[in-house]
Amino acid sequence: MAIGSPGHYSQYLSSEKNKKENRDFDLATFMNGVIREKLKVIPSKKIWNDQSNLVFLELESDFMKSAVDQVDELLSRGESVTIYNGQVDLICATIGTEAWVQKLKWQGLKEFNSIGRTPLYCDGSETKGFVKSYKNLRFFWVLGAGHFVPADQPCVALKMLDLVINSTSFNR
Repeated sequence: MAIGSPGHYSQYLSSEKNKKENRDFDLATFMNGVIREKLKVIPSKKIWNDQSNLVFLELESDFMKSAVDQVDELLSRGESVTIYNGQVDLICATIGTEAWVQKLKWQGLKEFNSIGRTPLYCDGSETKGFVKSYKNLRFFWVLGAGHFVPADQPCVALKMLDLVINSTSFNR
């Protein structure tokens, strides 16, 4: 399997080398090593860390605040907005995200609600997720993924990224 292919990184996480050396996967080592080498753009002084307490404390007043008004503003200005959710995410449950979307005052919400979801497939015919898109709003439901969609469903995460970055089909 080639480096960068959809299944490569998920296989690295549970590789036989890691199992034989009887060690747990270390995300910081992975991000500061394999990923840094692959991207070739991260400055050497920048070190990946999963969460900075200092940053969290500075942003604490924004924690768990609604972003409906900001998303409405982006949508009304014609900016593309993408929302994604891991279907088994216990922290940000999909049903809660769907309810949050219904609070938008965006003029296209009624039409967005009236269209169906399109299934997403990876490595075979089993459905791995869904996407719904209308005008400049896109919503992805990723099946079998929790809070860390790219780690849980790397193939779908790459497909989602490709659709977001390369697609011009926001139905404009």
